[in-house]
Amino acid sequence: MSNASSRYGQTVYIPKLQGSRAVPLQRRRLTHEAGENRYDEDWLQSLLFQTPEILPTGEFDPVFAPAMPLCRELPTAAGPIDLAYVSDQCRLSIVECKLWRNPESRRDAVSQILDYAKEISRWSYEELNAAVCRARARDKHPNTSLFELMREQNDTIDETTFVDDVTRSLVSGHFLLLVVGDGIREGVERIADYLKQSAGLRFTFGLVELAIFDMPEGSAGGIIVEPRVLAKTVEIERAVVRRADASVVVEDPPTTSDGGTRRPPITKKEFFKQIKQVDPALPDRLEAFFQRCREHGLEVTLARASYILHWYRQGGRKVNFGTLFPTGELYTNYIVWNAEECGNPQVGVDYLEAVAKLIPGATVKKEGNYWTWRVVVHGKSPTIASALERSGEWLNAIDRTIDAF
Repeated sequence: MSNASSRYGQTVYIPKLQGSRAVPLQRRRLTHEAGENRYDEDWLQSLLFQTPEILPTGEFDPVFAPAMPLCRELPTAAGPIDLAYVSDQCRLSIVECKLWRNPESRRDAVSQILDYAKEISRWSYEELNAAVCRARARDKHPNTSLFELMREQNDTIDETTFVDDVTRSLVSGHFLLLVVGDGIREGVERIADYLKQSAGLRFTFGLVELAIFDMPEGSAGGIIVEPRVLAKTVEIERAVVRRADASVVVEDPPTTSDGGTRRPPITKKEFFKQIKQVDPALPDRLEAFFQRCREHGLEVTLARASYILHWYRQGGRKVNFGTLFPTGELYTNYIVWNAEECGNPQVGVDYLEAVAKLIPGATVKKEGNYWTWRVVVHGKSPTIASALERSGEWLNAIDRTIDAF
């Protein structure tokens, strides 16, 4: 653990730099006591959910920033997690809010958040997605999947990459665990003793104090929130435990050129280099097909690990007609979800069935949520080459679907 002092000087407000006296700001004390202006843990949760910028996640590790809020009170077998976030690098952050009144609160909060981390490290992606949907439905937020929430923030990410990366984070326990309070006391170095019970998780842990001040009378109003990092773990190196089919494999974390553990975005040159190894004729066929797609009003977008065939419907929302990977695979598992957003999922089903008719042995797999429905051949994604054999009919199916939207 590295430790930072919790002793700070008086925070002041200076209306103008010239000729103005400093006005000491009154610190707002959070309390469990009832009252007209009750600032308790629920108020703190709401503040952090609505304004995630307050959390200094990047101070602990840049892969956790920016933090996008998923839900409040995420249900787990160990109890509800106060707040859950995900970054655009697919890293999960969980936050426990505490009003500090005695040293036991500190120990209990740390033990509690470790229990949460252990619990969700046993989850699959589907279990995490279902829990987030339940929590959001309870708070009357839109019934949006985990991936759809991410896509609202980062529309270049493809679902397969997102699911794989979140799954990897779950299996390895690579989370940011933050205990956030309103006046954390001295002696935070003792928390290292509590962390010893967390063997097997590759987490980053931190204590954050929020100093909240009311603006003085006569100002524009509002509050000032000052996040203070009081303690954080030094980097923890552990092996990654990865599920491989029915077995368990232990391996070192994959590294990138910058020393991180996330794959760098693929380039056009690398994409076509890899797909040429699958089929030497594919690069030229794909380039010609992409040009025809553009003539039909589609956008051909190079995402982190794939090319995506997009069309923008009214309101600026994207419709995905196919995700093409350098492995030579074609994924079609967005279209029914896109159609359901418009109120008629059958439009997406009709498209999948039309594509399935073009590919020998293909069927439409209708399992799970709408965003997992897709074309498969013997349970696997079809090849790009098989779809390109009848590319004209594929484009006709896209045109009919656009008309239906």
